[in-house]
Amino acid sequence: MSISVRKSQQLQPVFSLTADLQNFLQCGLQYRYARNSQLPWSDSPQLWFGRFVCDCLQQAQLQVRQGLQPQPPWDSGQIEQLCDMVTARLQTEQIVCRSRTKHQNARQCVTAAINTLGAVLFPLISAGPLPVSGSRWFPAMTGSGTTRDTPFAHFFLTGTVPALLQFSATDRSLLNSPLRQALQAHGLMSDEHQTVLVDFKTAHRPDLHRRTRHAAAANADSDHWRALVLAWLLSQQAEPPTAAVVVYLRELWPSAAALRRLREACFRRTPDVLLPNPDSPDAALLNASHHGQQLTPLSSEYRLHRAFRIIPVTQAAMQAAMQTTDHTADRIRTCQNQEIRSGRILSAWERNNHSQVTCAACRARTWCPGFHGK
Repeated sequence: MSISVRKSQQLQPVFSLTADLQNFLQCGLQYRYARNSQLPWSDSPQLWFGRFVCDCLQQAQLQVRQGLQPQPPWDSGQIEQLCDMVTARLQTEQIVCRSRTKHQNARQCVTAAINTLGAVLFPLISAGPLPVSGSRWFPAMTGSGTTRDTPFAHFFLTGTVPALLQFSATDRSLLNSPLRQALQAHGLMSDEHQTVLVDFKTAHRPDLHRRTRHAAAANADSDHWRALVLAWLLSQQAEPPTAAVVVYLRELWPSAAALRRLREACFRRTPDVLLPNPDSPDAALLNASHHGQQLTPLSSEYRLHRAFRIIPVTQAAMQAAMQTTDHTADRIRTCQNQEIRSGRILSAWERNNHSQVTCAACRARTWCPGFHGK
């Protein structure tokens, strides 16, 4: 008696918004070694800084919601205890910081985030972090005689919404709030109950005017795209948000280099940069400073104004972002199949050697052909 062999079970491809799509858009070859070969990401100070600040803010938000801590502001002892706990947790994952300066800057950023941002957002947070997912079709093939490399017609996309805000215009916690002013400036504040998606970024607010041609061609405004994709994923299991707020945590405690760039933008009146009012004390502070001089911290109102980036959420904007998502997932599958057919990694995967930040945090740069040609 012959026994038939059971066919191998083929699972639908699953892509993570952060671990797969965003990392592939940064550099496909770096994504291949870190994701498929389980080659660990570089233990750079940037990796530790991002994890440390986001984990501290998430843990502080959780403690407030559970009633373990009061609403911000907190004293230095409470923040130090929280930072020590998160530091120990990251050490168990082999994510450590060997720079005292970076460690001190991270704690200062956490203090500013909890005491300045937490006082505005924590009372409004209704849920988070919230896992979301959805199913998408791969882009249709064009042209006669073209065949798809993958046998699957669709894929699953997963992500995590850091926080959701629910409020109305009559909410007392929004009175004289910088978030209310930012939403009103975009015409997104209404008397009805509304939901706003919040995404945290441990970076400075991007100056799109300073982007290079290579960065512009490689999806320079990835924060805008990511926020709209998260909004679409959320709409698959709940009502879509009326807006998305990208919070640039580094703006709450800007570095000296960022302040110098902001001072230069004030002289040039650069577009796409939130400059202070010419008659404000912040503008006078930036104009009076000289190169190499230590700048006095800017006002908390202006720092929050630069930290909040409002992105209106519409069906058309979400569909445009999801088209980019579909094509990115298709590019990943194409690179994977090219590697299977050719047996070569370097020639099969896309790579981006135009970003110095991406190359500095890559363990594959020692044998990357694009890195040696810079």
